[in-house]
Amino acid sequence: MKVDVIAEEDTELVEKLKRLGFERIFFLRKGRLFEQGCAESAGLNVYNGADYTFTIQKGRADVITDLERNNFLLDKGLCSKLKENKMLVLFKFRSLIESEDLFRCYKNMVINGKLCNDYSVSALYCSFSRGAEDIKSPTQLVAFAAQFGYNYENYSKAAAAVAEKY
Repeated sequence: MKVDVIAEEDTELVEKLKRLGFERIFFLRKGRLFEQGCAESAGLNVYNGADYTFTIQKGRADVITDLERNNFLLDKGLCSKLKENKMLVLFKFRSLIESEDLFRCYKNMVINGKLCNDYSVSALYCSFSRGAEDIKSPTQLVAFAAQFGYNYENYSKAAAAVAEKY
């Protein structure tokens, strides 16, 4: 399953992504992850705040994002809770582009990506594009995941899990 997450609902952008081979395209709106044309109530809860530990331990969200931007590093216990609560970790390519400290952001993505891979936590690597100039192909996103220590088998499972949850 080829899945991407974009910054906002944009019909033209969705059509371009579908021509690239993406089967499902989601976008973020008001702290929820939606697929184009779906009802507001159908979205997945997304968390990107300051208290990741509490949210992960209590299972208060479906998707955790912006770990690398907020300088948060996962550990074995949190990865176990993420897996137990069937939570998804979302890594955004755009985070690297917009980061003020590229090295720190990159380092955090590597550490968190490897931990997610090692403990079989569902993690999705997405473009989070805002326009045609930001589009990444499915192959680029798989390579992006591999760069950060997340293997193709786990990536495929994570994409299928997102589609199944939704």
